[in-house]
Formats: sequence, C-alpha cells, structure tokens
Amino acid sequence: MAIVTMKKLTLISVLSDKESIFDSLVKSACVELKRSADIDACTSSDVSAQRERLAEKIARTEEAIAYVKQQTELYNAKNKRNKSVAEVKLPQSSFARPLTEINYDYFLHFGSNSARIDSDMDALTLLKQQIAEITAQKTQKETELKRLSLIVNLPHPTSWYADTESSFVQLVQFNDSERESIMKLTAEYDMAELEIIDTVRSKTVAVAVVHKSQAEFFERALTFGMVKCPVACDVLPKVAAEDLNRQIAGLNEQLGVTEARVVSYADNISEWKIYVDYLALRDKKLSAEGDLQITDKTFVMEAYYPAEDENKVTKAIEDATNYAVTAYDDIGEDEFAPTLVKNNKLVKPFESITNMYSPPDYHEVDPNPVMSVFYFLIFGFMVADIGYGALLLVAGIFATFAIKQRTGIKTMLQLFGICGLSAIVVGVLFGSAFCFPIYNNLGIQPPIPAPDKYPMVMMVLSLILGIVHICAGISCKMAVKIKRKQYLAAWLADFPWIITFISLIVAIFNTALDMAAYEPWASVRLPDIVGRVALYVCLASLAVGVIFAGLGSKGFLGKVKSSFGSVYGIINYFSDVMSYIRVFGLMLSSALVGSVINDISKMLIGDGSMPTGYIFAGIVLVIAHLFNLAMGVLSVYIHNGRLQYVEFFGKFYTGEGQLFIPFGSDTKYVLVKDK
Repeated sequence: MAIVTMKKLTLISVLSDKESIFDSLVKSACVELKRSADIDACTSSDVSAQRERLAEKIARTEEAIAYVKQQTELYNAKNKRNKSVAEVKLPQSSFARPLTEINYDYFLHFGSNSARIDSDMDALTLLKQQIAEITAQKTQKETELKRLSLIVNLPHPTSWYADTESSFVQLVQFNDSERESIMKLTAEYDMAELEIIDTVRSKTVAVAVVHKSQAEFFERALTFGMVKCPVACDVLPKVAAEDLNRQIAGLNEQLGVTEARVVSYADNISEWKIYVDYLALRDKKLSAEGDLQITDKTFVMEAYYPAEDENKVTKAIEDATNYAVTAYDDIGEDEFAPTLVKNNKLVKPFESITNMYSPPDYHEVDPNPVMSVFYFLIFGFMVADIGYGALLLVAGIFATFAIKQRTGIKTMLQLFGICGLSAIVVGVLFGSAFCFPIYNNLGIQPPIPAPDKYPMVMMVLSLILGIVHICAGISCKMAVKIKRKQYLAAWLADFPWIITFISLIVAIFNTALDMAAYEPWASVRLPDIVGRVALYVCLASLAVGVIFAGLGSKGFLGKVKSSFGSVYGIINYFSDVMSYIRVFGLMLSSALVGSVINDISKMLIGDGSMPTGYIFAGIVLVIAHLFNLAMGVLSVYIHNGRLQYVEFFGKFYTGEGQLFIPFGSDTKYVLVKDK
C-alpha cells in the first residue's frame, strides 16, 4: 500500500513503425508518454492544424449525438398518442455496465468506419439545415395566419374598404373591454356608423364609416384605443387563411418526414460514441507525435511506466517493431514522475477523497492508508446509527456486485458502504437504530449516552478524536522527514508535539470526565498522580518542540524565528482541535431530526385504533428517514473531507501530484479490453 515506483523509458525506432508502437503501448495500458528532451540533430512535428481538425470532428460528432437524442425525444413526445407511429428507442447504457465494452483490435482499427460516419455527419448536417429552414418558413406562415385571424371573417378584401367622396371608411380595432365606450361615442354622432366584424383574442375588429364633416370622431375614439387595423389582404381573408393552412400542413408534412430521417440515426449513436473516443485517441497520438524528437527516418520517444510492468512494456515494444533501441532509467530524487497509488480493496475507495484535494506527489508518502482510517472513524461518529449504517452497508454491497465497471458512483457507494460499518459500530455504542434509543427499553445504560441528553460527553469525545487525528498528521510529517533522512528534525521538532498532545489528554482526562458528568464513566478515573505527571511531561515536551522547531532552518536567526513561530503555532493547533466540534454538531443534528421523525410517526399512530395511522406512520418513517440519511451523508461527506484536507493534510501533505494515466486509457464512452 504505497506509491508505485516508476521508471522512465527512452525509445529510438524507425518512423514507419511509429503507429504500431503507439497501438501496442495503448494495448499494454501501462505507459504514459511524455515530451522528449530536445536533441540537437532532431526536430519536432507541428501537429496543431491536424489536432484542430480532429477537435472539430469530435465536437461535430458530439453535437450530432446530442441533436439526434433531442430530436428523438421530441419525436416520441409528438407521436405519443399516435399508435400508428412506433416509439423510437435510444441506445441505453446499462446500470451495471454504463460504458460500452469493446476489444482493442476493434477500437484501434475503428478508423475503417470513418468515411461512412463522416458521410452520416454530412447528411445529418443537411437535415438539420432543412429542419431549420422548414421551421422558419412554418413560423412565418403561422405568424401571418395569426395576424390574418383578426379579419378572417371579413366579407371583402381589405382594399374594398376605401374612402368615398363624402365619407371615411376604415377597418379599425380596439380592445373588447372598450367596446361599450366606443359604441356610446358612436351614438353621439348622427353621421357615424360602427359595424362589428369579429372579436379575436380580446381584440375587436370593426368597420367605421364616418362623414368627413365629423372626422373628429376618430380623434376621440383614439382615446379609447381605437386604431386603424394594421392587417391588409388583397384577396378574401378567408381564402388567404385557407391557403396559409394548406401551406402550413405541407410544411408540417415535410418537417415530419425530415425529422423521421433524423430520428432514423438513433441506432447510430452507439457507434458515434465509439467514434468520439477513437478520434480522441487519434488526437492523443498526434499530441504524442508532437512530443517526439524526429529525424528523416527515426524518432525518439520518452515515457513513464510502473517498474513492476517493465516486462509488459518490453513485450509491447517487441511485438510492435524489430527495430528499436530502449533504455530503462530510474526516476531521480528531484525528477518529476506521475503518481500511481496501489492500495487494498478497503482503502481504494478512499483514494477519491484525496484526489479531490490533490493527488500525492510522486516523492511523498501516500496519505490514503492513514487518512482512510480516520475518515472511517469520523464518518461513524457523525452518522452514529445502526439503521443508517446498515442502509449504507447494503448500498455499498449492492454497488460492488451490481455495477461491473469501475465508475464514480460505484466508488462513492463503496466508500459509504465501508463507512456504514463504522456507523453501525458507533450506533451500537450509542444504542441508536433509526434514532430510536434501543437500550432505554432494556433498562441498560449505553457505553456512550445520547448526545442530546449528555452533550458534553460527545463534545469531549470529538475533541479527543481530533487530537488523535492531528497526532496522526504529525506522525505522517515525521515519516516524510525520515524518508528524506531528516532524522533530527523528525524526532526533536515533531515527535515532542505528539507527546505533548497525548500527555495533555491524560492530564485533563479526569477533568473531562467531570465535564461529561456521565456516571458509568466514573470507574475509569485515573489516579491524580498520573494527571500531574502527565502535565509535567506535556510542558517538558512542549518546551523541547519549541526549542528544536528551528532545526532545518538556515542561520541562527532563522532557527530563532522558527522557534518563536512554533509558539504561535500552539494557537493554530488549538483552533484545529476545536474544528472537531463539527463531529458533535453533525451527529446531534441528525439525531434530533431523526427523533422528531419518530415522534411524528407516534403521533400518527395515536392510540393504535386506526389502521391507517400505521400506514401513514410507515410512509413518514421511510421517506423522512431516507431524507435525513441523504442530507446527513452529504454533510458528513463534505465536513469529514474538510477535516482531512485542513486539519490532517495541513500537517504534512504537499499534494500537487499528477495521476498516472496510461496512454489511450482515458476514454469517455467505451471501456477497451483485451477480449
């Protein structure tokens, strides 16, 4: 369980075998290529233009996948009630295997399908343009029809309503709410008539005939919102509307045919996804080609690989070419190398927590084995419930057996499943199952009392757990220094702080018991002499830590400055320890919410005379406890990680490493296997 030892490969071979070497290294899945060091007699290739073209192809294919999915969903929704049109099924990845599994030979030679798929892309682009054009025409016709609906019942074309020598004749419109006011106004004029034609969408259309001597009618009517109708039609509006409806129907038919042709590509989505990953692999090959040092007929390539896989690397090269010279070199102490971490199955899921912060640097100590223990413990104390822990454990077991591929959701559920064991154990200590106090009914006092009744007990435990966690961080800091052969700094500057914290726990142990005020714990009191001796040890080790804090600093002033700085660091340590009160806070909040849920269910049951009370109580218990668990786990996941990142990693961890990613292995849609 450590960071895997890496080595560096340098290869010289002929250009004609470059592609076969790349493919063979992809199959080996144990080599990460790097930029080759500049060589005087060599040059490098400019592949930027080729990569840009590939990026355009990838984007085009991704866009096609999204477009066909969208159109298929719209097509199915549109024809949902039409039983004569069959629903078009989109390719669905399974829960167990979300990535499409293919073999290397098929994947590496997938380029033989490029011409056909590119042709599909061209055809789809034309169909997309046609849909856009038809939709635009349809929208225009529908807008015209909507405007025409105001006058569709006119008995004549709008041009027929023209002024005469003595009268104004106008098509007008106004809000229907003003009809009564306008009709009253019309009645005031003896030579004005208003004939209502139609009312559409709260707009009234009418014909106004007014003698020219009473033209002021229009000015007064304007105050009520009566204006000239803006719609014009040179033919009978009803005939124009029928023509527009025929045109819209024709466009709908064209649109339906074109959409059906787009939807027919739904079966191609799976192949297009493989094509995206294939193009991405080609892009990586081009990137690697740009990192090579080349001559007219040869090239120089450099790469990293795990030392334990040297035989696989050698075989991959031998299978690809008969003309190669290789050199295998160790990584220097100050030389960069990508990080590959190998841990057992229990620790493996916890690597995701570290990687979210930053992968470890190749030359430092792997924090995951130690971090996983404390993440496990703190998670258990934050959840602290047998029922909740059992649900998490079941979820983890389900993910392990149901999801066949290594995915993010599988890793997270496995992490929660492992931590569920901790929640069960701590739940047993508290006697809590779905926030029901199981020991109360048995008349037994739990080893650890409920946090809402004895809050100081859990607060003291949280602070002690925090001190132990911080001491583990300091121990890791010592391990880093010992690895770098800084023995004095490790034992004289760091180890005294561990003694300080441990002796401090012993020194204040009895005081902490008094603060907790939990009677079953009274029997574990320490003799007073032990506390006094521990206090002296605490002060002495603190003095040693402060005095020797400057070890490793340059110059006398640097050492003095570091020593004084360590005194200020005591405040930081105190602040770090207080951060662990969040363990108590999260446990208490989840327990209180769970208790309220249980009280509500009891209220629903009442005296038990109504069977429906049990049904509603059961529904409330299931839904509310699942919600409480989900919210609690989300908070625990975040705050537990925060304790690792700040209080633990802050003591020793550098991070800023780069994960080892084998050449061609980071695919998006497919999982490439040997078979």
